[in-house]
Amino acid sequence: MGGSMHRTFRTSQKREQVDLAGVWDFVQDPQDRGLLEEWYGGAFPSDPIRLWVPGVWNTHRTLLNYEGIGWYRCRFDLAPCRAARLCFASVMHQANVWLDGEPVGEHYGGYSPFSILIIAPRQGAHELVVRVDSTHDGSSTIPSDRLDWFRYGGIPRPVWIELLQGEAYVDSFRVAPVLNDGQAALNVRAELVSLSEETRRVAWELFLDDMPIRSGETAVERGASEIVMFGQSLDGVEIWSPENPRLYQVRLELQQDDVIERTGFREVAVTGEELLLNGAPLRIRGLNRHEDHAEWGPAIPEHLMLRDLQLLKDMGANAIRGAHYPNDQRFLDLCDELGILFLEEIPLWGFRADQLASDVISDRAAAMVWAMVERDVSHPCIWAWSVLNECATDTGVGRAIVSRLVDTVHEIDRTRPVTFASDRAARDRCFDLVDFVCLNAYHGWYTHDQSWPEFLDRMRAVIGAKPMIVTEFGAGAIYGWHALEDGVVWSEEYQAKVLADCLRHFLARPDLCGFFIWQFYDTRTDKGQDGARALARPRNYNNKGLLNEYRQPKLAYYLTRDLLSQFKR
Repeated sequence: MGGSMHRTFRTSQKREQVDLAGVWDFVQDPQDRGLLEEWYGGAFPSDPIRLWVPGVWNTHRTLLNYEGIGWYRCRFDLAPCRAARLCFASVMHQANVWLDGEPVGEHYGGYSPFSILIIAPRQGAHELVVRVDSTHDGSSTIPSDRLDWFRYGGIPRPVWIELLQGEAYVDSFRVAPVLNDGQAALNVRAELVSLSEETRRVAWELFLDDMPIRSGETAVERGASEIVMFGQSLDGVEIWSPENPRLYQVRLELQQDDVIERTGFREVAVTGEELLLNGAPLRIRGLNRHEDHAEWGPAIPEHLMLRDLQLLKDMGANAIRGAHYPNDQRFLDLCDELGILFLEEIPLWGFRADQLASDVISDRAAAMVWAMVERDVSHPCIWAWSVLNECATDTGVGRAIVSRLVDTVHEIDRTRPVTFASDRAARDRCFDLVDFVCLNAYHGWYTHDQSWPEFLDRMRAVIGAKPMIVTEFGAGAIYGWHALEDGVVWSEEYQAKVLADCLRHFLARPDLCGFFIWQFYDTRTDKGQDGARALARPRNYNNKGLLNEYRQPKLAYYLTRDLLSQFKR
């Protein structure tokens, strides 16, 4: 079975899918004139530039640092259908959508998908217009206006249309794998939507790798009706593991519609200071990875995603932390296929207490957690969820938001542990709210006041009998800059030395469940207010990568590969 444009596997056997990838018209709108002049209604400017979708406008030579509003236009033809779903995998960050001059939907959140249902669209030519706003502020947007990654704008992930022909269709399909003491089961929740004015009895059947495992009939009214199955027991399934990443396709079929998800069965548990995967101690040997590339920005083509994962496996690593947002689902599909473990989080990064106190921020964060877990609950590679990174978790309002976000995860998924990443050390007030503790610190780079053994001993006393992971550590290096003597900051030699000191201790420490090196490769970062951040980020890049932005290895890459091979378990 072949793949689709938005996943590495086919997501339906019955729906015709129309890929809208290609060259779209684009106009920047720094004065926000487009709404007043009705660019969506036939008055689109006559002199657009042409940009590739999926893509971001910042890869165009004239728009490198542009943040604000931009308008996209695409024309396409539709075959006869009862209804059509217009699907966006991502728009950064606010989207307003018009079809043939009529408003059809809007969405906030640059890392989550959305779809728009079009009832009885006419056959033939159509015009799609999308207004995109990449503006960030310090009071209402997630991410905030202070970032350590670049604020791209555009449509970086696939856009497609699904043609629907029946009286009902599957609008959402959530498949959560369960494995308890070797017994596999599925938790399934599907939402069926009627395209008829009358209530209909809709027959359905559930398949596992084309083997029927359950069937039934559901009354579907105008609007939506749910199919819920908890603990659907399965016999004879193979367990998914990094060594044997066995995957199964789960298909829900109606008479004239179907939807396919893919999953694997494995068990993640917490026991005392240990993380367990399928009953065995889990040792994370990971890297932090931003979706960024020198040529493509975050719109990384699938073949380059695969190359990243091959570089990671060649190094001997087994895990990725998706810093600091939900990744493209195709990348998670590849992690599922290759047995790479993935820690996923939302872009709630660096928020102060006064920002966390905002109801807008709290509500948007909860919505983002919900969207992340709902979209990705089927992926076996995701072994844990993270609800924020380096926020004011040493305050009462920080504790309140961590508690809310953990509860939001548990509404959908209780099969995985939940965490957050802290840079507050011993003063953090939220460690008791999560299943394991993640620590960010840069001893040997930003600070020299204590050693890693001293720091971790102190944190162990604070945390108690709970698993502990170092989620960020490292040092910067300018690719190709070599020092003739020791201790030259920004040299490849200095970075390699700092990492070697860290890794030798981490790998030998029995009460540390693992680590994520910051970071996989160099990534473009925001220049900051008045260019202030550029002073700490030469080239306007976070230069702590083991590879540069073109995936050329530094000395630290080879050193890490050698150390991981020595301590292989």
